[in-house]
Amino acid sequence: MMIKRKVFYISLFLLYLVLAIIIVPMIVPLKEEFQLNFDEGLQLMRASLYMQGYSPQTEIWSDQPFFFPALLSLWFSIVGKSVFSARLLTVTFSALLIWFFFETIRISLGMFPALIGAISLAASSGFIRFSSAVMIGIPSLSLAVISIYFLFIYKKSQQKYLLIISGVLFALSLKIKFFTVFLIPIILLVLFDVNKINVESNQKPRSKLMYPLLLWIISLVVIFLIVSLLFNELSYEQLFGTHFGEEIQAAFTMKNGFEKLSKVIINKDYDLFSLAIFGILVVFVRHRWEGIFPVAWLGTGTLLLL
Repeated sequence: MMIKRKVFYISLFLLYLVLAIIIVPMIVPLKEEFQLNFDEGLQLMRASLYMQGYSPQTEIWSDQPFFFPALLSLWFSIVGKSVFSARLLTVTFSALLIWFFFETIRISLGMFPALIGAISLAASSGFIRFSSAVMIGIPSLSLAVISIYFLFIYKKSQQKYLLIISGVLFALSLKIKFFTVFLIPIILLVLFDVNKINVESNQKPRSKLMYPLLLWIISLVVIFLIVSLLFNELSYEQLFGTHFGEEIQAAFTMKNGFEKLSKVIINKDYDLFSLAIFGILVVFVRHRWEGIFPVAWLGTGTLLLL
């Protein structure tokens, strides 16, 4: 029965993925060669140069990790080099994001909140803007959400390999766009599971209770370092300077950060903000604190902009 259920689940997932890849190009003009965003041209140029044999960071400058252009060049070698195929890759990541976002909410909060959340996210203006553009935000978020999904599965099954998969996926998320780093403290708190440790501290050695946390961190760090070495990115300037260096701080002032964030929410992402408020209410009503992930992330970003 369990095997049949898994086969059905995988079949449903593959059907969903195929339908998403077929339907989205019918709605969005993916084949048209215009820039949905300025970053599209940058990512396509970097992938093209990488395919020609130029070295990342030494011969190809990038203010972001180079994993996505490398992945895009691999994708080009498989399906062909075109703007359309590049956008299809982003659509695939978008479909994965919606699916695993739905599954994560279903596991933690139930079917109805999952349906509301997934449909609202897919229909939101912010998601629609970036769901098919050749940009790094959606792929990075997609891998982060899949990583979190495996954490929730681990908490139910206690299978250690799920922690390794989660750590690997989160490392790759960071190597696409570093902004998901703000999720790490919340993930560590969930893995640390203070309440569980208080209950089981007299039954198990503390080292065993810390083992899941250490396994996840080690998996993340090892993959992060390996990918960084492959793309010549193990330097302070590349890891932090392009985001927090003096030139960046001088170019982008932090004054009135909260006011700017409020304007973005009101003008562009009001629908996602409404969805977040609904999610917070469900979390507090059901006392399912794992669902606070997105809210904590928003809070961290807000504090950084103040």
